[in-house]
Amino acid sequence: MPEVLPGHVPSPRTLLAWDGTAYRPITINAAGQVEVDVALSTVAGGIATAANQATEITALQLIDDLRAALESVATDRLIVRGENQLFSMKGVLPLYRSAVISGADGYIDSNSVPAGEYWIVTTIMGGDATTAPTMMRLWNRHDGVAVCIHEEIKAFAIAERTEWAGHTCLDQGDNIRIGCIGGLAGDTCFIEISGYRMTPET
Repeated sequence: MPEVLPGHVPSPRTLLAWDGTAYRPITINAAGQVEVDVALSTVAGGIATAANQATEITALQLIDDLRAALESVATDRLIVRGENQLFSMKGVLPLYRSAVISGADGYIDSNSVPAGEYWIVTTIMGGDATTAPTMMRLWNRHDGVAVCIHEEIKAFAIAERTEWAGHTCLDQGDNIRIGCIGGLAGDTCFIEISGYRMTPET
């Protein structure tokens, strides 16, 4: 019969534990609560270490970051970088402008693209409402550099339009210029453009 350590316990009904060699009474604290010190654990080694807890906290923070990618929580759309570079429109681009020609054989410019937008121009029309020109040109003016995208030579009637359809892009400060060869100083010229507006990547 293994011995009981210590050799005296208060009652035969005292709760005992086996240490592999002898029986020992279970310890209680001053409040009468049972205290058991766990020296060995059956769970994976280091499972509750501060380092492992920090790793899990980092993972949870990354999940929390994904929540910030929601346009609003519990709805069906994620905010994705570059999403506004997919084909999407900020709005339709219908513009008309008339102005006095810059001088004989001169030009007028369309409105310029405001900050925070791109313009995709697909049609341009324009003419001289005062004098019958003999040639009209259209330019895409990007960063102050004018690139001719259309030229038409003929005996235009007064207010007759030249027409262009295609695809040309403008960004902040750019515009479309129409030149009226044969136009006279003081003439009123006009330009109409259409297409769609986009926003830069955010």
